Amino acid sequence: MNLGPIAEVAIGIIFVWIVLSLTIIQIQEWISTRLDKRARDMEDAIHEMLANPNLKAQFYDHPVIRSLTARKRKEPSRIPTWFYRYPILRGFTKEKRKIPSYIPSQQFSLALFDIAITAGTESSLIQQGLLKIRDDLHRDAKIPVDQAVIVELNLLSDLARSAAATEAGTAFTNNTLALLKKRAEDFALKYPDLSPLIEAALEEARNRKADIDELLKHKEAPKGDDAFTSLRRGVAALSVISPEVNQTLNALFLNIDEYVTGTESKLAKARKSVEKWFDDSMDRVSGVFKRYSQAMALLIGFLVALILNVDSINLTLYLWREPSVREILAQNASQFQLPEGEMQSNPEQALRDFRDQFSGLSLPVGWVINDSTGSALSDINCQLFPSTQQAFGIPVIGTSKCVAPPQSNNQTNLLLKLAGIFITALAARQGAPFWFDILKRVVNLRGTGANPSEKEGK
Repeated sequence: MNLGPIAEVAIGIIFVWIVLSLTIIQIQEWISTRLDKRARDMEDAIHEMLANPNLKAQFYDHPVIRSLTARKRKEPSRIPTWFYRYPILRGFTKEKRKIPSYIPSQQFSLALFDIAITAGTESSLIQQGLLKIRDDLHRDAKIPVDQAVIVELNLLSDLARSAAATEAGTAFTNNTLALLKKRAEDFALKYPDLSPLIEAALEEARNRKADIDELLKHKEAPKGDDAFTSLRRGVAALSVISPEVNQTLNALFLNIDEYVTGTESKLAKARKSVEKWFDDSMDRVSGVFKRYSQAMALLIGFLVALILNVDSINLTLYLWREPSVREILAQNASQFQLPEGEMQSNPEQALRDFRDQFSGLSLPVGWVINDSTGSALSDINCQLFPSTQQAFGIPVIGTSKCVAPPQSNNQTNLLLKLAGIFITALAARQGAPFWFDILKRVVNLRGTGANPSEKEGK
């Protein structure tokens, strides 16, 4: 049996699937970037882990986490404040909050430990209140927010973090806390509409600080001056802010005092436990995102194949009937290499690249619009389910036009067309690397041997 024609048809079809897969990847990356899907999924997972919107806001505003998107953050506004009074102009300058799409587990544990250690300070509680006000203003589309308001809230939050990071009870801390409260009061006077929110945040911080102090006076509260004990006291303080996080961290730190000796070893063990907790949570997020990506790839693949009329059934039959076309296509496929590095996410460029790969070949790809008036295509042979002397086409209701493949015939119909397009979408969803490996095997089966570049790399 001569496997040459069969191998050539297979090579041609696989080559089309590879190029279409690359097109889908670029479109999918463009959509994911626009929607910030990865970042949003991670944000939802971290919100569930911390079980408190204030803690989540404090976590994402931590310098360790914020540095992951430092190149995307805007500098404080230098535009005069009167510029923001006009809603039309303000709409072009409103800061967009950027969150990272990937957070290493080491950064997660560092930020969480720092938040936990300072959880019992009034400055940290004030910072949470300020960040909550900022995020609420971002989410509430009904309230027009000046960029200057967001900038000042961020500055107040940074000042609160600085006060919380110093040793509690020192003169520097007291002075910084007093300065923070004074600037918060000045902010409330400057923006009277936000004054109730600022006053409520300060009052809540005082009340929670009193509750935490009362809790830490209990005889079962961790005692000591070492770093690990300070962490345990911070975790105890978190029970007032987020009981779920307190319970989780207590479970992760369970019996560390008994089977680990040395302060540094205890901290290292605690950090590994938190990192393992984070990695396990992110594995679940990755699984959800993978299923989402596969579903999106299938949907995008079907739409692209439908728009471009990439019908695998029709292509297979065409290549079997046209040996010259399949030979050229097989030759191009044997010389094809996957692009190295990250591809540019541009839907228009992706579609152009797909078209350029097959320029000069009369493949039955794409659609043409025929007019039945004065053409070889009459009203009777432009049918969704053609019979003898008819051809497949999609009549445009209310006109004499017909949308049909470039080489329309009666060998297909609407159901076969949709089935061929769906097969194309399923194949493209597998990804270009998957089909590229199969392509190399089929090329070798055809007897062309390995590519010269492959031989040099051995």
